[in-house]
Amino acid sequence: MGFKTITIDDTAYGLLADLKQPGDSFSKVIRRHVRKPCANAGELIDEIWASPAPELDDAAVKALAAGRGRRSRRK
Repeated sequence: MGFKTITIDDTAYGLLADLKQPGDSFSKVIRRHVRKPCANAGELIDEIWASPAPELDDAAVKALAAGRGRRSRRK
């Protein structure tokens, strides 16, 4: 595997650094968050099925469930 040097501004660096998890390289962060555009609907479906499910915030799920069944206050 080869290496390339790239130049990014401080804002882009900060975004990558915020996404970086312990033990990650910047290459791993980029591969995890940047995808090649799909050429057709079949590739898009394959990409969706291959992607892991997003992590859910338990508090947000509980708040959503608690609010179900209530009547809307809109008129």
